[in-house]
Amino acid sequence: MVSSGPVLFTIFSLTILGVISSSKVSHHELQVFRTLVVYIYGTSLVISSPFQMVLTRYMADRIFIKDYSALVPSFVGVSILSTVVHAVIGYIAVKALNFDFGTSVATVALFANVGIIWIAMITISASKDFVWIVKSFMYGSILSLVAGYLLGTRFQLMGLVMGFCLGQILIVIMLSVQIFTEFEYRNRLEFYFLEYFKKYTALAFIATLFNIGIWGDKVVFWFTRETSQQVHSFLRASYVYDVPIFLSYLFIVPALAMFTIQVETSFYIHYKKYFLSILNRHPYSSLIERQNNIINDLKLSMGRILVLQGTISVVGIFLSEKIYNYIGISSINLGVFQIAILAVFLLALLQILLIITLYFDYRTDALILSGTFALTNILFTIVSIWMGFSYYGYGILFSCLTSLVVGFVLFNYRLRSLIYYTFINQKIIVND
Repeated sequence: MVSSGPVLFTIFSLTILGVISSSKVSHHELQVFRTLVVYIYGTSLVISSPFQMVLTRYMADRIFIKDYSALVPSFVGVSILSTVVHAVIGYIAVKALNFDFGTSVATVALFANVGIIWIAMITISASKDFVWIVKSFMYGSILSLVAGYLLGTRFQLMGLVMGFCLGQILIVIMLSVQIFTEFEYRNRLEFYFLEYFKKYTALAFIATLFNIGIWGDKVVFWFTRETSQQVHSFLRASYVYDVPIFLSYLFIVPALAMFTIQVETSFYIHYKKYFLSILNRHPYSSLIERQNNIINDLKLSMGRILVLQGTISVVGIFLSEKIYNYIGISSINLGVFQIAILAVFLLALLQILLIITLYFDYRTDALILSGTFALTNILFTIVSIWMGFSYYGYGILFSCLTSLVVGFVLFNYRLRSLIYYTFINQKIIVND
């Protein structure tokens, strides 16, 4: 629930809303609504990426020096900037979509609120109050479902967007209330985090490139005429690809859950002991021992994740036809679904590797990994479409595999020389 609950609540509420509204809302309006929400979440995630990663680093530094009162002013400051950016882009988008006034306002409001949710998730995570995060998304998703159905049956597309937006507003309110309650704060806006964009420029690009990689294959399928259909204006969908790829993402949950448990219990303990040994000026032999403990723990943890996620992926492939039949989906793209299950298996490992790389502040390596993923996913997906239907899904599969190999080679080299890179990356300060 902690690792994937928010995402699952959103997916399920959107899916159930579409099902129960199908008899009251036209098929076309439902298609536009679903496609619009997917575009909103994807675009917002990419736009918010630089804010998320840089803000995470800024807040981590504030917490380290126990300046907790800086968290709330920073959250408000980033939220204001995010809202302005989302509002401008949203306004341009709805003008192109040619929606009526009510739908346009609801769309821009939903877009802006999703942007704030990403920022709020980072801030409230600092308090480790994961239960409240889950509650917020649960209540918000329920409201999105109920309000979306009631308003949708009366106002069609406008009602669906408004109702869904109300639920997301509730999520923002609940997360924000907890943030203001949890931390003491200074009664002023602060934009000191903007200095971190200059100091940690790589972090902004790492997050942006990785999320471009996440959505790159979908965008290529959406805007390739042979693999997509126009839904409304520039909104396009690829039914032959979207259903299997998004369904396969549910298989990533176990790996992320196990990684969350391992990081919070085992890996972080060894990681912290290593750096405490340096701060406490322990002998070199002690550092070697701590380094070996980190390596051994990572091997053990990754082995467990490989076994768990690998088993689930294999079972998912064998049961894929039954899953399709149970849901009532045509099996014409069953092969794409099977390849997608393997792809998200590698994607889970790739995401875990990126997080661990950033734990050790290897920003250059993380930038190479993210850049490789973004570039190869787009290029390989274009090639897979050119090769024909039988190769759909192989683009993201080989992109994740290539990026994983590149990232592992870099990280393994760094980890074997962990002590050297720990000290060589420190600034030397000479006092006159």
